[in-house]
Amino acid sequence: MPAPVDFTETANTASISTLADYASDEPLKVRQIARALGVSDDTVYREIQDGRLVSYRVGRGRGMIRVQRSAFRTYLKALGIPIGLGVLTS
Repeated sequence: MPAPVDFTETANTASISTLADYASDEPLKVRQIARALGVSDDTVYREIQDGRLVSYRVGRGRGMIRVQRSAFRTYLKALGIPIGLGVLTS
């Protein structure tokens, strides 16, 4: 498995805090995660493919990839990415 990407230089902490919010159950899109981390969509797809970020598909055919907010919080925690405002206190 390839080494994880270091997002510490590119991450947008305000966006990360919003996406990791416990108050919402709405699943996240790959593009939302990519923008918050300051990387390309392809990088997020690679993290999913390599098993570091848990996702699921919705829709017919290839479907669309979605990530539960809880999976995103787990991913951030595993990488040591702070999301601010004490959101990862559990």
